[in-house]
Amino acid sequence: MLFLHIVLTLICLFIIIVSCSFFTNAIEHLGKKLKWGSSAVGSVLAVIGTTLPETLVPIIAIIGSKYFLNNSQIGEEIAFGGIIGSPFMLVCLAMFLLGVELLILKFFKKRDTLELKINHKTVLRDYKYFLSAYLIAISCLFFESKLIKIFAVLLLVVIYCFYIHRTILKSKLCFCEECVDELLIIQKFKKLEKYRDFLIISQILFSLIVLSIAIHYFVCEIKHFSVLFNISPIILSLIITPFATELPECINSLIWVKNKKDDLALSNINGAIIFQSIIPMSLGILLTPFVYDKTIALCALFVIITTMILMAIINFVKKIKCQTLLLCGIFYFLFICYLFLK
Repeated sequence: MLFLHIVLTLICLFIIIVSCSFFTNAIEHLGKKLKWGSSAVGSVLAVIGTTLPETLVPIIAIIGSKYFLNNSQIGEEIAFGGIIGSPFMLVCLAMFLLGVELLILKFFKKRDTLELKINHKTVLRDYKYFLSAYLIAISCLFFESKLIKIFAVLLLVVIYCFYIHRTILKSKLCFCEECVDELLIIQKFKKLEKYRDFLIISQILFSLIVLSIAIHYFVCEIKHFSVLFNISPIILSLIITPFATELPECINSLIWVKNKKDDLALSNINGAIIFQSIIPMSLGILLTPFVYDKTIALCALFVIITTMILMAIINFVKKIKCQTLLLCGIFYFLFICYLFLK
């Protein structure tokens, strides 16, 4: 039985990787069609596409436990931990994985340098939006007033709308048509060229549907292993569930780095960080108690420290080196050690 679950997990992971390949390929074509720059394609189009399905996880966790398991506390704990854990996983682990990939690509001589070729001003702007939104959201842990929390949520939504508007506007102004690999469906069936626009949307929707199903079963398998090995609920909600749900963003970015499209890769992660700190966080503020907890506070503190270090280094050197990305992983592994030793 254990072997079967291992095989199912690996199959889900394979399907997720293939789906992400189809998705990134199609989303680049859609961005080219809309005349959007890489920052908007990565941080808006790609992020909204892959994060909307996983945003349902906390909602399902709350509603399912409340109305079907008759225990709303279980759902609230899973949702709360998952919501807080997602930005942490993206800021620390996803960035660390990019650093590891750069090392591997350099070792196999697939890249010339150990740094990401990015627009540092755009990256700093993204982190300013994220830090502003995240600090507002986390501050709600210290307030019990429902009115204050509702006001905070409205403010977060306004920030996100402004962020999307500014990102799209700036990307259109500096749009430069880049080389994009042929649409995967057309690569296989040349005669379908005349239906290109329809196929772009179809490939995006198809990959998202398959991705959502694969992620769902992947999360189920991860939860099965957590029960089997008696893993703590806090580790499940803060580490394991966010890892599973944020997997598409990580894989998308790793694919783009491999294809030497660093702006797309980093904007995808940064866009996901901003999205996760606003939309799911707003749901958490409204649908769960969202009260202070020492472990949650430490997780949030590591996110803030990592982001501020990233901003300071990028502002100073005007680039993102492999060492900087690997540094982010230190806080992730420190927190895991704290959870297991707690």
